[in-house]
Amino acid sequence: MNVEFTARQVTWKPDVRELIEKKLGKLEKVLPRDAQAHVVLRAEKKSVSIEISVAGRQKTWTAKESGESQEAAAHAALDNIAGQAKRTKGRVKEEKKHRVSAVKSPESWPAAEADETPEHEPEAKHEVVSIRAMFEEDALTSFAGGDREVMVFRDPTTDALRVLYRRRDGRIGLVVPR
Repeated sequence: MNVEFTARQVTWKPDVRELIEKKLGKLEKVLPRDAQAHVVLRAEKKSVSIEISVAGRQKTWTAKESGESQEAAAHAALDNIAGQAKRTKGRVKEEKKHRVSAVKSPESWPAAEADETPEHEPEAKHEVVSIRAMFEEDALTSFAGGDREVMVFRDPTTDALRVLYRRRDGRIGLVVPR
């Protein structure tokens, strides 16, 4: 995680910077991998305040705390950020748990009769896969490196299905259902 420190009218104590980096490093388990953190230290009349904002892909967590010392304010702000991140992660897990897949299982497909298949058409391949939530760039990278002809994935921002397919000329096409 990339952490940027700013001090206004006061200087950072080195052990406080290390404390913040260490605790934010531990929070990488619940925060996105590519999160960016910005920490601002301000001097007030009889105390200091620390404002921490952590920006992920889709969400930003912010906490502002004051304390008599930099350590106290840092601990309070980091605990606040940790609580927010854990609640967000819990909500995402709960949503995924209760989400119903739009794809029917192979058991519910109508049975194909052997006599119905014309001889001039090639036999269709059946493959059962789980549909993962991926951004288009990640799906394209995964698909281009493999030898599959078709890949279905779910866009995490809109929760819509997307289909990548390999064309006969070797290029890759994207189907976006409406």
